[in-house]
Amino acid sequence: MKFRHLVPPSPRAAWAAAALAALLAGTGGTVSGAEKEKPTGVVGPVVKNVDVSITNLDVVVTDSKGNRVTGLRKDDFEVVEDGLQQIISNFYVVEAGILKVIGDDPVPAPAQQAAAAEPAKVEVGNAEVAPLPVLKTRIVIFVDNLNIAAFNRNRVLRNLEAFVRTNVKDNTEAMVVTWERSLKVLRKFTNDGRDVADVLKQVEEISAQGSARLSDRRDVIKAIDDSSTVEEAVSRIRSYILAQKNDLDFTVENLKTAVNQLSGVEGKKIFIHVSDGLPQSPGLELWLYAQDKYRSQSLLLNAQEFDKTVGYLGVIRSANAAGVTIYAVDAGGLSVDESVSAENRSMGQRLDTFAAKNNEQSMLTLMSEETGGTAILNKNDITPALMNIERDCTSYYSLGYRSLRSGADRPHKVDVRVKKKGLVARARRSYLEKSPETRITEATLSALVFPRDDNPLGVGLETGIPAPADRANFIVPIRIRVPYSRITLLPDGTKLRGRLILYFVVLDAAGKQSDLTDQIIPIEVDAKSFGAISRKDFIWDGRLLMIPGGQRLSLAVRDDLTNAVSYIQKSIFVSVFAGEAGKPGPKP
Repeated sequence: MKFRHLVPPSPRAAWAAAALAALLAGTGGTVSGAEKEKPTGVVGPVVKNVDVSITNLDVVVTDSKGNRVTGLRKDDFEVVEDGLQQIISNFYVVEAGILKVIGDDPVPAPAQQAAAAEPAKVEVGNAEVAPLPVLKTRIVIFVDNLNIAAFNRNRVLRNLEAFVRTNVKDNTEAMVVTWERSLKVLRKFTNDGRDVADVLKQVEEISAQGSARLSDRRDVIKAIDDSSTVEEAVSRIRSYILAQKNDLDFTVENLKTAVNQLSGVEGKKIFIHVSDGLPQSPGLELWLYAQDKYRSQSLLLNAQEFDKTVGYLGVIRSANAAGVTIYAVDAGGLSVDESVSAENRSMGQRLDTFAAKNNEQSMLTLMSEETGGTAILNKNDITPALMNIERDCTSYYSLGYRSLRSGADRPHKVDVRVKKKGLVARARRSYLEKSPETRITEATLSALVFPRDDNPLGVGLETGIPAPADRANFIVPIRIRVPYSRITLLPDGTKLRGRLILYFVVLDAAGKQSDLTDQIIPIEVDAKSFGAISRKDFIWDGRLLMIPGGQRLSLAVRDDLTNAVSYIQKSIFVSVFAGEAGKPGPKP
């Protein structure tokens, strides 16, 4: 059986310095494993399982003073999706890491708890029953070195260092990412809090660009003071803002990238973003400053041209689609009015520092509140706020409901309300209804960075010896095995038919990623011979085209009838000396 070629006619030009990963050809349908059995004429069950889609929301409830409220029941909540009230079908409570079942409410399905490393105690009323696993908590600490001053950053990092030493352990993992015109993962997920603290200590030695940005802004203010016409002031402001806008566009896009990489990661995902603020409209305070000088109300209209709200909404959509809760930290803390500082006393007008601060903080608040988190603003010591994050992860209500699904990638607005007066529910305010294709694609890509051990289909992956394809590329044989007993086959006359879909993506040692490639594998078995092969493996042989060097292959195998998916990752090294030209390597 032949499969379509997925390699472009000129691979090197098409893949341009990225890791090459494309299916060259495949043959399938072979059988291995146990010895042949006599046909039994009996076909096993053709339906394995049916997934029921449940939307789950984690909810924190506080009173008017911000104190957490416990003891609520399912009937105390209302959930509204796209303007329609939903019936809450699943309800449970986690208090201090203990999973509690209230009344007759069901315990969440094991699949929803599958990412656990340590079980939590489950209490029904006062009776303790068998422990159930709880989801891991994964914390991403994202330090925005492009938009922060070193002094402010290091003060906040010291609070974070103490926090992770105490709280990152057992079932809580953390990773450290920095941004300075490029994303750098300084530490992948680990539950070693001391290690994470040490990495954060090292970040204190990295340069930060926030002070340079403030210095540039002071130069613009002086230029406005020295200007003699509105046009001259506008020209200077626009030049400054265009440079800031370019940096901000890259910052927002890389925020989305960091969040999207968490899509395939299971568990509670906390994203702590540390900066001195991100402007809604870069340079808004400069338009106000020039407006005060020239008494021209039209100057402020220029700010609308540079408004970046749409970009931040994109981050929010990505975070809610990935199940990520954002806690944005303004590291500037409590600050004085810049216009009264010694270096600014010579300014011609008074800088509207309130408008400037609000411009820097409003998007931090928006991203946090829309994803179910909180913004940490105007605090020199963020330790109490960090402890609230820890409580958000260990004490909350979980509400589940069934809602109609289109099967497409559609966004939905959701609103969680508490019926009792004076109480406020905090939860994410939207989510993306993901198609199976989207979920699998995200998980396959995510597994390149965050390994995923999930193999319900019992898939085996073998690789052979690389062989030269041309002067620049090598062919790597692969063999994929799937037990027939794990594949769903439906009767069609005298045949049983099913279908597997394979997804491939490769990351090279330089961090460059190939496009994701998929391959549809139809399976056809004679019904009478099913008993003879039911204990054997379906085998698919294929080839990947790769450049020399270290590669990481992420593979997903999907049963198209049940949507059961296995995820496999494998490291492959392609030596420039592998094989000899004209002599292809053997199959696995």
